[in-house]
Amino acid sequence: MKKTMTIILAALLLSGCGALQNSVHVENDLVMKTRRVLYETSFYANQRYEPYYTQNITIVKETNNDNKTTYSIYDVISLPSESFEIDENKLYLIIDEEIIPFPTVFKREYNSRNISEKKEDVMKSDSTKISVVTGYDVVNKKNIQMTHILSEDIISKISKASTVYLRYYLGASYINTEIKGGKLENVKKLISE
Repeated sequence: MKKTMTIILAALLLSGCGALQNSVHVENDLVMKTRRVLYETSFYANQRYEPYYTQNITIVKETNNDNKTTYSIYDVISLPSESFEIDENKLYLIIDEEIIPFPTVFKREYNSRNISEKKEDVMKSDSTKISVVTGYDVVNKKNIQMTHILSEDIISKISKASTVYLRYYLGASYINTEIKGGKLENVKKLISE
């Protein structure tokens, strides 16, 4: 009995953790008088020749009291500081191989620096150990924040799509963000909510 309860508890905890991560969230915004449906997810460099990047997107569906609905993507990309800038004229949505320009209504860039200590345990003459700082790691990043508004036509195509990609060009390279599997299912869930 005790073993069965432990297994059930572990299964509930694991399923709960998965449900919290990358799930669709609904809230009522009393200030703006809107119903908001949100989906947030993360991406990383996933193709061999892509530059190293991390990306967080939040898709927001807002419906006001007049039943007018808007869809926005809040997009944050972090790149190495020496990377080229993202070309705002070369942003695309690829929905089931249909290429659609992906307009940006807001873009902001800023640099960030993360400094962390490298530590090592050293043995003293009395055989006790102490931790000593042996150096520092400095990581400089270029961060780009963008907001994209999605039209009803694009939303209709995404709701029927089997593949959706976000394509961004920077210098000689490009980023190809693949929204597929469970992530695409969550986007469709947000649309139908």
